[in-house]
Amino acid sequence: MPISVQWTDHRRCCVVVTYSDLWSWSDFQKAALVTNDLVSSVPHPVAIIENTLDGSVLPSGNIIANGKNAITGFPDNTSLIVVVLNSSIIRTFLSIVTNMNPRGRGGIIKTSATLEEALALTREVCPRAG
Repeated sequence: MPISVQWTDHRRCCVVVTYSDLWSWSDFQKAALVTNDLVSSVPHPVAIIENTLDGSVLPSGNIIANGKNAITGFPDNTSLIVVVLNSSIIRTFLSIVTNMNPRGRGGIIKTSATLEEALALTREVCPRAG
């Protein structure tokens, strides 16, 4: 699968979604469902890292609608969403989605340039992460 979803460690406080190679919006939606299942399986706050550094360019389709649907679908115990990116196009679309403030979650969406930086951000919100 071009998008993998896994816990960062056995404490289950942070999920990393890693994009690799070519992926589709269908892959994205399947990964969002897996992410939601993992986050919903624990009672405590969970941070989500969306690591796009090794992924391909965006697939054709509506990035704003797909991004908004994913954010609104995340479980209530989602405490932070960090998108690791180096693409100005993705950063621009993420900014649009964040400003739409889906389900009041605009304030928990951050960006970082590296996975290490993203993990550091999750430790601020969820000390068990990373």
